[in-house]
Amino acid sequence: MTSARSAGGRPPTNSAALFAHELAIASLAARAAGQVALGMQGGICATDKADGSPVTPGDLAADQVIRHHLEMHFPNDAILSEEAADSALRLGRQRVWIIDPIDGTKDYIAGGDGWAVQIALAVEGVVVLGVLELAACNVHLAGIVGCGATIVDHRGSRNLFAPTTALTTMIGSSSQRNASSLVEIRAALPEFAFTSCTSVGVKVHRILRGEADLYVHAREIHEWDVAAPAAVLLAAGGFATALDGDDLIYNTPQGRCAGLVFSTRADHHVLVERLRASGVRAAGLSRT
Repeated sequence: MTSARSAGGRPPTNSAALFAHELAIASLAARAAGQVALGMQGGICATDKADGSPVTPGDLAADQVIRHHLEMHFPNDAILSEEAADSALRLGRQRVWIIDPIDGTKDYIAGGDGWAVQIALAVEGVVVLGVLELAACNVHLAGIVGCGATIVDHRGSRNLFAPTTALTTMIGSSSQRNASSLVEIRAALPEFAFTSCTSVGVKVHRILRGEADLYVHAREIHEWDVAAPAAVLLAAGGFATALDGDDLIYNTPQGRCAGLVFSTRADHHVLVERLRASGVRAAGLSRT
């Protein structure tokens, strides 16, 4: 593994030694959950949660698989998951696992491959590791912030590095709830071409594959959507900040981040300033 180019809120310098076991368990849990979800993808019966977002038996089964692994190996850690009731008790814990059993549930319901199992660990509000399992694509990404990232796919296992070529391509979500903020973002950065997908984890995979080099989200977003993708991107040498350029903070009382900017660009902070100067601000609540 290679050292990351940026770490929004830096973990200890000996993170690889400190968190190697945690990363191994998280990878095991994500792979197992991904296979369970993939096996349940056909003939899905989805229901709506109280907030109107969909949930499937695959989401719930994947959540149980992940919880089994984490609770068995790290019984003193807290868990913040999209598919379980939140508890204020996590706020008193130093270590919190942040999980989205299936990020991109709408793609999952549609039978597509644009979904990911996402697991991250935050220590004292700083994300230190993340795992993304794109089971339908047979792709697994994992990394420890400050120590590097790896990818396992049809080409085998290898170190994962953020591309350095400036593509001037932005990836985002084309959903209606993001339409107005997307207009503002694209007006602030008009030179960027645009492509879209649903899952944040899939967005980061596509960024690290060199298909895009910027993702801006100008609405509030849940930590479980953000934590694992941010950790993998940072570990690979990319940038993951809040919309205002500050570090992203995790295990907050509300469990949400006030917008974000992910990129692999050397001018990351220049782009952040351009967004700020154009009046792009985080507002509302989005579920990706």
